[in-house]
Amino acid sequence: MIEDGRTLVVLADGRRVRLFEEARLAGPLHEQVAWLKGVAPFEQPAGTQRVTVHARAGGSTHASHEPPRDKGERQFLTDLAEHLEQVVRDHKFDHLAIIAPPRALGVLRKALPSALAKKVTVSDPHDRLDEPVAEVQEHLRAARLRAAG
Repeated sequence: MIEDGRTLVVLADGRRVRLFEEARLAGPLHEQVAWLKGVAPFEQPAGTQRVTVHARAGGSTHASHEPPRDKGERQFLTDLAEHLEQVVRDHKFDHLAIIAPPRALGVLRKALPSALAKKVTVSDPHDRLDEPVAEVQEHLRAARLRAAG
């Protein structure tokens, strides 16, 4: 069962993020743009491709296994996890809810410090970044029902 308390609701996708405050369980969501100060969206550089390095001696090549876009998104989410730790501490949140596409959700959850990971009470593996706040609130309610299920 989810206890009552303040929840930080995070919508992210590997490039952008939105933060919402939920002062009480199932209460209204209030977007907090100011809490994102210093968090720049990740923008993929134009024309990025997989990098191949040719060895000076011999005929072997070494290819990067992670495309630059994926590496940049992973770094964005890792940096975001550190930023979320500060937001939760500064604003005294009891819980954390994360809504993100499956891959971004996995990267973000893995990057969360253990104390912050324990505050995650619900997650929803979908891209909801561009949805209006009323729809985000409905999806959050549905995710909580599934988690309690």
